[in-house]
Amino acid sequence: MEETSRRLRRRLWIFAGICLLLAASSKLLYLRGFTLPNLELIIPVLVVTGSTYLWRVDGRAERVGRAFGLLVLGGVLAVDLLCWGWHPIYLFTWSGFLLVWLLATGNRVSPFSGFWPLLGRTALTGAAAILLFDLWTGVVGSPLTCPSFYGPLTSPHTWFTALALQFPFTLYHLSSLLFFPPLVGLLRLSTRIRVEAPLAIRVGASLSTTQRG
Repeated sequence: MEETSRRLRRRLWIFAGICLLLAASSKLLYLRGFTLPNLELIIPVLVVTGSTYLWRVDGRAERVGRAFGLLVLGGVLAVDLLCWGWHPIYLFTWSGFLLVWLLATGNRVSPFSGFWPLLGRTALTGAAAILLFDLWTGVVGSPLTCPSFYGPLTSPHTWFTALALQFPFTLYHLSSLLFFPPLVGLLRLSTRIRVEAPLAIRVGASLSTTQRG
């Protein structure tokens, strides 16, 4: 069993490393023109890893797993600053990703669940996370960080304008749910470990033809 636990931990570390690379490269793919606006991997990665508590294999690994969202956020922060420089809206996007991670960790879904239960729970959480993220960044953050474009903050028209402009971007963003099936499938492959268990047989008993086959 100890060997099985080691193999499982190793596979989960590999899966987490792949997820970290995907999240960090998501903005680079957009920068290179490979993805549409708001079609991104960051929220799917945060939701799948946060929802399933990947690291509940031992105490030390669980502590590392709870900080995984901060590693993803650190990679996003570095790419943002290196590629685009500082913008006030980052205060909302970075805190928005943190809110997504906290929302996902409230699920506590077993990574050993079946594919469809895992997909359903994480995709539903992902949709809620995208709506929350876009409301926080686009409807709240944009008028606060760019009042010269949206108008005075005391005017209801300002907030209605922000909501109307955000709507098509949110539709694009919801297309990021397409990344959930492959991520969940990769997670299920990572946790599929063959366990050899001894079979108790009474002394002197013989196996039937069916049992031998």
